[in-house]
Amino acid sequence: MRKQELQIDTQILKKIRMDYLLYAPSNDGEETGHKWPLILYLHGAGGSGSQLDELRKEGLPARLETESEFPFIVVAPQCPLGAFWNTREDEVLAILNEVTENWNVDPDRVYLTGFSMGAYGVWQLAAHHRERFAAIAPVSGGGDPAYARKLADMPTWIFHGEDDKVIRPTESEKIAEAMRKAGAEVELTLYPGMAHDCWKKVYTNDALYRWFMEHSAVRKIGPVNGSSPSGEMRSGVDIRISETAEGSELPDPEPDSRIVRPSREDGPAALGLYSDGTERLRIEPVREGDAEELLRLEQDNQSFFRRFAGTRDDSFYTLEKQEERVRRAVDAAALDQRYLFAVRERQTEAMTGIVDLTGVSRGSLQSAWIGYFLDLKANGQGYMTEAVRFVVRHAFEVLALHRIEAGVMPHNEPSIRVLEKAGFVREGLSRRNVKIDGRWRDHVLLAILNPKDLAQEESESSGGAEDIHP
Repeated sequence: MRKQELQIDTQILKKIRMDYLLYAPSNDGEETGHKWPLILYLHGAGGSGSQLDELRKEGLPARLETESEFPFIVVAPQCPLGAFWNTREDEVLAILNEVTENWNVDPDRVYLTGFSMGAYGVWQLAAHHRERFAAIAPVSGGGDPAYARKLADMPTWIFHGEDDKVIRPTESEKIAEAMRKAGAEVELTLYPGMAHDCWKKVYTNDALYRWFMEHSAVRKIGPVNGSSPSGEMRSGVDIRISETAEGSELPDPEPDSRIVRPSREDGPAALGLYSDGTERLRIEPVREGDAEELLRLEQDNQSFFRRFAGTRDDSFYTLEKQEERVRRAVDAAALDQRYLFAVRERQTEAMTGIVDLTGVSRGSLQSAWIGYFLDLKANGQGYMTEAVRFVVRHAFEVLALHRIEAGVMPHNEPSIRVLEKAGFVREGLSRRNVKIDGRWRDHVLLAILNPKDLAQEESESSGGAEDIHP
């Protein structure tokens, strides 16, 4: 048998399609030859889908809908529902190329910003295509600290609300610290009293756009330091915006020792959640080719899983059935009905568990059920807590669900603790509702609600409107 190590180097065609909004100055530069700077904006999960009106409700587009003149060309693509920006890089770059070629764009002044899910996309897109952008501004999101090595020369201004419960500010603090260690020109602005929607301050403040224009892809112009929203020149520091008047002196930042290191008890965003999992785990939807690993996981834990699962016959433990299981899961995800995630240890790449979002309901419910199984050998290490937290964030930030429910048998205290650490709250007891191992069993009902929806309701109720009940 001859063995060879080979490499293929070829091109393939890929058909892509993505809607986007384009905002351009009234004077497009045709007559004068003026080249306009461009801002590429990546929206949060709330803008996903197929209706461009969803993009106009928040972030930079929300400002531009009422702005008569804005000295940038702005491009805002729309990510499909259920997808992360990291799976749509080809589409985003194709849109950027199309606009750059067809409009009078200054290629040395292309800037990248994004909110929430879009902020994660900013970090990844910039890391993969450093040469395309002159500066970046992620808002209310985070990224893999490993990106800092690739972005050490990227001017970066990070924004986050201190009271953000959807994505904790520690996500931004963590990557800002990594950028600083890599020698990057980075600023971190934290807004006290502001939650996830701090974009309302960020994108309405002209200081951001002045800062953008101080940077070019080929050279830095103007002062090396960036201007803060109050007009003061700062560089390489954390800025906590005070309630002082516009243009007044800001207090000196506290030393780096004030940054709180993430702990596994600090909530979902403190765990270093990335688009593909956590620091220890890779968590992604199952795909073709995962059937053999699923079969191994089920066979190795047959007696253990049986105590918590519905009745399974012998055919379930065959490769054919697991291949069918994967195909059904892939098809169901395409129909937005179910999302089955494989959980792997990053170091070994071994599949160690699964997390299942089932019964996805849209319309007036926007809900789903969550279930999970973890290899018996991996129990007690906090893996499932991390995995559930990641999938919950995915469900809220990417799938835009409102509520996730779970049912656990009353004696299964470890599983109840996993859910409660992830933010689930006990709501009651469902009597004899599921047949487990041949018997009808009671289940404790737990649920978690999307913090963004709760924050929006609180904001609306504070307006003074009275509740009306039938």
